Amino acid sequence: MDINNKLSLTCGVVYGICTNDTIGNYPLQLSYLTLFFVEKGVGVVSIDFKEYPIAKGSFIVVGEDNIVSFKRVSKGFSMHCYFIKRDLASEIAYVLPNELFSYLHYFPIQYFKVEDQTSYGLWQSLTLYLMTHSTSHIKQLLCNQFQNLFLTLAEFITYEAFVLEKHYSRQEELCWKFWDLISIYAKEHREVSFYAEKLFVTPYYLSQVTQQFLNYSPKELINRQVILEIKHFLKSTDLSIGQIAEQLHFVDPSYMGRFFKREVGINPLEYRKK
Repeated sequence: MDINNKLSLTCGVVYGICTNDTIGNYPLQLSYLTLFFVEKGVGVVSIDFKEYPIAKGSFIVVGEDNIVSFKRVSKGFSMHCYFIKRDLASEIAYVLPNELFSYLHYFPIQYFKVEDQTSYGLWQSLTLYLMTHSTSHIKQLLCNQFQNLFLTLAEFITYEAFVLEKHYSRQEELCWKFWDLISIYAKEHREVSFYAEKLFVTPYYLSQVTQQFLNYSPKELINRQVILEIKHFLKSTDLSIGQIAEQLHFVDPSYMGRFFKREVGINPLEYRKK
């Protein structure tokens, strides 16, 4: 896929427009989180070898573990493309309901009504303006933008109907339960054994399942949530490093600092000043 009007930001977003002339029909190389919005034309998208019709107003949410290709797109076809790296995607997801991810896993395409397409157009205009005019706070601004987009989407999802339709395997259900437990307990508990015990499985089995369905080990997923909690305290509160370490049950601030730098690449104070 070749992208027109490409914008690549250091905060972890690549944006551009793809047309029928540049799209190709081979599997795409995706980011940790990738969004497509069809602006014109019709076609077919294959996601994990299942084909879906797409047209103006189709909104597609996929990840790096999906196999995606576009086929039989019409002349004049165009769509907005957002490729979002893991770091920013994790921060976007921090405030979003877990059931939204579960829903989008099974229903990766949403078909916007005319009024929803108008709302998206306004969101798109503001997002593009921020990407081309903002500098010092661009990461937080874009994080807020994508959170607003997904939270608006969550307003229109009927989860009750989804619960009746979905058919989880035991392993998939285990993954989603594990994800829920992390969001509740990661401030205090960072041992894989703690979550395995609550799920009535062995740490080894939990590791096998998360690697298969989420592409990450349990420890990586736990650490990611802890990093998001630290970032939240650093950006949204005036708590000292010591107070944050206490809130998150680290043995001391220096240990939390080393943990943060290992995962993020800079120390907590440097991150707070960004």
